Amino acid sequence: MTAPPEEEIRSALASVLLKDGDDDEGVVDGIDGELSSRMLLLIGDIVSYLAGMLHEGGLDDVEESIGPFLEGYGCDDDLVKACGAAVMECASDGGKDGGQTVTNGSNNDARSGSGAVRLKQGIVSMSSALTDQSEAEMDANRYMWGQDNKIAAMTNQAKEAHDSTVSAKDKRKARKELEAARREYEAKMAMLQAEEDGDAGKASVSNMVIPDYQSGRNEKDIHVRNVSLSLDNGTPLLDDGELKFSHKRRYGLVGKNGVGKTTLLKAIAAFEVEKMPRHHRILHVRQEIRAAGGDISVLKAVMDADVERNQLIEEEKELLHRLEGEEGKDEEDVSGAAVKEKLAKLKSKSKDGANGPDAGFNSDLKRLDEVYERLKILGSDSAESRASTILSGLQFTPSMQSGPTSALSGGWRMRVALAAALFIEPDLLMLDEPTNHLDLEAVLWLESYLQSYRHTLIVVSHDRSFLNEVTTDTIEFKKRKLTYYKGDYDTYVRTSEENVKNAARVYQAYQDKRAHMMEFIDKFRASASRAKLVQSRVKTVEKMDLEAPEPVVVEQLWRFSIPNPEPLGRPIISIDDVWFDYVPVEDGIAKGKNNWILQQVNFGVDLDSRIGILGPNGAGKSTLLNLIMDHLTPGKGSISRNGNLRIGHFTQHSADKFKLELSAVENMLNLFEGAEDQAMRSFLGKFQIQGTDALKPMMMLSGGQKSRVAFSSLAYQRPHVIIMDEPTNHLDMESIDALVEAVKDFRGGLIVVSHDQHFITHTCGELWVVGEGKVARFRGDFNDYKKETLTRTAKRVAESVKNLSSINK
Repeated sequence: MTAPPEEEIRSALASVLLKDGDDDEGVVDGIDGELSSRMLLLIGDIVSYLAGMLHEGGLDDVEESIGPFLEGYGCDDDLVKACGAAVMECASDGGKDGGQTVTNGSNNDARSGSGAVRLKQGIVSMSSALTDQSEAEMDANRYMWGQDNKIAAMTNQAKEAHDSTVSAKDKRKARKELEAARREYEAKMAMLQAEEDGDAGKASVSNMVIPDYQSGRNEKDIHVRNVSLSLDNGTPLLDDGELKFSHKRRYGLVGKNGVGKTTLLKAIAAFEVEKMPRHHRILHVRQEIRAAGGDISVLKAVMDADVERNQLIEEEKELLHRLEGEEGKDEEDVSGAAVKEKLAKLKSKSKDGANGPDAGFNSDLKRLDEVYERLKILGSDSAESRASTILSGLQFTPSMQSGPTSALSGGWRMRVALAAALFIEPDLLMLDEPTNHLDLEAVLWLESYLQSYRHTLIVVSHDRSFLNEVTTDTIEFKKRKLTYYKGDYDTYVRTSEENVKNAARVYQAYQDKRAHMMEFIDKFRASASRAKLVQSRVKTVEKMDLEAPEPVVVEQLWRFSIPNPEPLGRPIISIDDVWFDYVPVEDGIAKGKNNWILQQVNFGVDLDSRIGILGPNGAGKSTLLNLIMDHLTPGKGSISRNGNLRIGHFTQHSADKFKLELSAVENMLNLFEGAEDQAMRSFLGKFQIQGTDALKPMMMLSGGQKSRVAFSSLAYQRPHVIIMDEPTNHLDMESIDALVEAVKDFRGGLIVVSHDQHFITHTCGELWVVGEGKVARFRGDFNDYKKETLTRTAKRVAESVKNLSSINK
């Protein structure tokens, strides 16, 4: 059957899909109103798809071909059948009239119009994203096909191939994938919102499932075979894996972002892994907490997080009430001496009974003894001092510990969640990026604390130095498999690289031996005198192929560069006798100079500066950076900057400046006026944001991908000085290594605030410490600073616990 012109197919579809049969107006019949405008844009895609199908003569499955496309936009079965019938009738009429397809230089479908210099604003339409041309592409196209001087375009196979690089079927597939990704994102956001609503007013730590101590043989190691894991949409993450966690070992779980590390930890914590031993206390601390906090104090929030301890205390009260009556109703003391005294009295009471011991009384007494024994194991009598010690180590001052959790920022509430997990001290503690919201001082204390953790620990972290200090073993999550290595992260890297080299040598030896045998076989295949020998070699090669080692694929390391700026004359940035405070005057009275946040600061920045800014949260690090960037004005003193200076600023929240409903390309074009679409796509590709990732809404990108877009916007500015505030948050190891190499090669100034020890030691040449109003250069290397900080933290923790003890007395 001869294919009709595309315009006739358009009319046939419009007569069914549009009430008024008009391409420009009307509502699509059988489709929600909000989708109608999208369907108008998509008719051109249906036309292109059907025209190609009709040219090939495949008219037997029209409904099957267009069905998924229309159903994806809400069309019902009747509408699909009507569209198929209209197309068939159109094709039949076209055959009678001898119709033929007309090809000319213009595009008549719904997407026609002048080529867009920029991408459309708003949600990306994959069809337009894959077909719209930038001005540069149009110029190149005109030159290629001889249209510069208004010469008529040549209609030939080469041009058709150029215009049809993406088929309608592929565009339909890409559009469906985009819609599926959007639905998945919306479902994820709804789930996070539900978790947020459920966590309101709590300590913001994942709920721990109460263990069943009657199950199992009380073994402390965990060994589960044949573990499989997949997402809700069926995507497999782990196939036939094996969980092997030995008591008192500390594991680092490593793998690329998105491989399924967090999903695995959640499944373990919820006992969703089949055959997981249920007699262990297991707790997973999430990477991000969204709860708003409550009115209870921080100290009480941490203590209340131990659900099992709380239940045992409530059960103790009920048992005492039954055993002692009104006498023990209000007693709260569960110290060792008080417990022994209570039990002695109750046992004496049981023996002195006139009618002999009551069965219910003895049963309650036995259960009370078990409750006290379990509370002793949980360290209930020292709960308050332990909670205070942990909070002090995480930089909570006494006043913060007694204040409400609702007064804390999101970062400090994450510390409350971490403190609660450490206080609970589960048999298996799983920490997901625990350092993301900590300053360097808190990270160093946490390292020291976890090194002596009494149970099993699993840590997911992007901080290489933290993993080296804490872990004894490493688990690699890759290609849906778990591989176990002895040693810390650096040991794992060396072992893994050596394994790859050994595997490559084995595979190369196999290839060389096979090539040598095949050379002999090819040379003497026709020789009758050597036929037996050739046959023997053929069988040997066949056997070798059956037992051949896997080919070794060496992954290419991702690297990017930050363009070097042009030279500038000194001084680049000069800070002279600067004083600053946000509230220099309180109630009409000038604040004492010794209480200002920054006092008499003096230092400078050049193009060869590599400065690491250290100090606890709240010391004034961010304030200093804002002064340098001219976001704040000094109260006294001066800050001079070169008139041609360009400062690039990157923070852990830099991705928040983007409009997430737009694509990476659209956001970059909005930030940099005059930039070309195709040039921006190429630039983003250097940061591994390419293909559909560059065109899909940024809400669908991972945290690491959003950070890479932020890095690309930083590099596009070609700054003279880069200021980084926690740049490694949300980046995986590969991205951090790439960032380290890029910063090393950058020929400009650098100022870094980071808790990542590896990043600081490999990018910064000098350290400046902010604290107690002063900004001073540290005379020593990072290890010296680390030792000094740990000593200072230990003294503060001891003093905090001492103050708590004196208050309780």
